[in-house]
Amino acid sequence: MRYIGLLLVAVCVSASFASDPPKLSPAEQEVLDARDARTEASNNRDQAAYSRYLADDCIFSTDNGTRVTKAEVMRVMRLPREYDHSENPRDYVVHIYGNTAVLNLRFTAHEQFNDSDLVSEMRATETYIKQNGSWLLIARQWGKIPVNYRKPVSVDTNTYKDYVGQYEWRPLDDLENIFLKDGRLWTQTGNDADEFFPMGNDSFFLKSELSVNTFIRDAQGHVVGYTYHDADGQEVHVKKIK
Repeated sequence: MRYIGLLLVAVCVSASFASDPPKLSPAEQEVLDARDARTEASNNRDQAAYSRYLADDCIFSTDNGTRVTKAEVMRVMRLPREYDHSENPRDYVVHIYGNTAVLNLRFTAHEQFNDSDLVSEMRATETYIKQNGSWLLIARQWGKIPVNYRKPVSVDTNTYKDYVGQYEWRPLDDLENIFLKDGRLWTQTGNDADEFFPMGNDSFFLKSELSVNTFIRDAQGHVVGYTYHDADGQEVHVKKIK
């Protein structure tokens, strides 16, 4: 392990599941049915039907940390479905606590911009309350799951041996081991291993992160560490100790 759209509010995932759904209790199935009904209303841009499944003071928390009101969500519903849609819901869990329910799931979101289709893997948590025999959405929060869509470039893999060694993030952290396997460069901390993919100029990325890792050389050309460039612009300087 390493150490480190408003439109998505209204447009929910398709009601059809990509894999076999888990067995649910009747109460849990009711929650899922309520979500499917809300999804259908969203896909059909049926604002009246969609509104019935939301509390007037429903809290929406977006993937960039902002809060959105029901009124703002309803305005988004006027836009074409082609602008933004989600699919392939999976890996979901429903918990019931009396008249309150929590649903968590993963889905794939698409945002269409002219000739570009931006794809994001998302995870959402939804909270419901049962009123008058029906499950009403009172809160929804979602965030992006890091997936790196960069493409590796061709480099001279003979330089990979320069990066091999042990690296220290902090004195009390487990050491990071960077090693070669089948001609490819890998990083491992604890039991988790990931492949480094080249970007050129001593820079690499991981498929599971949005960061960039740039190795640092001294005046003699020896690798002495690397800089971890987080997606938000922050940096961590990692020292090679062996």
